[in-house]
Amino acid sequence: MKTFLDDSKTYGQYDTLDVYASIVSTGQQFESAWHDSQFVNLNFEPESIKNIVFAGMGGSNLPAHIVLSLSPLLLKIPFEIISNYRLPQYTAKNTLVVLASYSGNTEEILSCAQDASKRQCKTIVITAGGKLRDLALSEHWPLILLDEKLNRSHVPRYGIGLMLGAVMGLTIRLNQETFRFVDPKEIVRTIERTLDLFKIDRPTNDNPAKEFALKNKGMSLMVLSANHLSGVGKVSTNFFNETSKTFSAYFQLPDLNHHFLEGLAFPLSLKDHARFILLNSSLYPEIIQKRFQITKDVLIKQNYQLTVIKPESTDITAQVFESLVFLMMISYYLSIVNKQDPGTNPWVDFFKKQLT
Repeated sequence: MKTFLDDSKTYGQYDTLDVYASIVSTGQQFESAWHDSQFVNLNFEPESIKNIVFAGMGGSNLPAHIVLSLSPLLLKIPFEIISNYRLPQYTAKNTLVVLASYSGNTEEILSCAQDASKRQCKTIVITAGGKLRDLALSEHWPLILLDEKLNRSHVPRYGIGLMLGAVMGLTIRLNQETFRFVDPKEIVRTIERTLDLFKIDRPTNDNPAKEFALKNKGMSLMVLSANHLSGVGKVSTNFFNETSKTFSAYFQLPDLNHHFLEGLAFPLSLKDHARFILLNSSLYPEIIQKRFQITKDVLIKQNYQLTVIKPESTDITAQVFESLVFLMMISYYLSIVNKQDPGTNPWVDFFKKQLT
């Protein structure tokens, strides 16, 4: 049976910035930025770097959480994410500061750039333009200039493929041994293969992302994940809040345990409007899998609605990208179901006006 998500006119009504075009370009985005990250001229020796500080806000911040969740594979030095006006006190000449701002005009990151310059940190800039690009050129910092044509909507979070390709590509250059864990061509194939399963032209009865969205109209979504999928959980929560315009929160095991869950005593009326999404994996350590089962049992006992999402891939990196694309598509369809424009946020515009 066809639903209104199977009517192409529906998307033209709500998706005014063509967010969908940006999402289906995620693979191309990743490939483009990865290529640029491999050929940008680094003005330092990777062996001299003792730690990495990634500075980014909003959508520019999200890819770093994916990298952090994969850090046992990708990195052999500390990696910290900050969203602030200043760098941590310990940053020094042997610190690599990655300044990420899609627009290039984010005031917090421009402030961090000044801080990095004063501290004489090794610095790399990832941006699509703006003041940050100009600053990188004047400071002679390595610059990865994102190809904004691949993000048709021009909304920063839908350039996530660009940011991911750039950041993952850089981490690989810092630790060449990790090439055996990460194949950029296979990542792109995973993205494209997963996207194909959930595209608009696939009818609802053959499209799990559409089905999930229809079943969860107006619902609040609580996302639980662990280990290599923890970054996906963080990113999906942002997309649910910003794209679907629904309340969403993120929990990570083992921080969230069954003792906390046993204490949940929300009124049944609230439980009727909340769903837990458990991002499980066959690649979790045995103890984490047991925790997930306990968590699932407690939620069922407490009468919460829940959905378990478990990627089919058998490779850690592939599981990350398969889960990420699936949840991005769910978020997109949920915005249409909730009759919200996935590319605009009136509260963001209001907030910006108050600051100017």
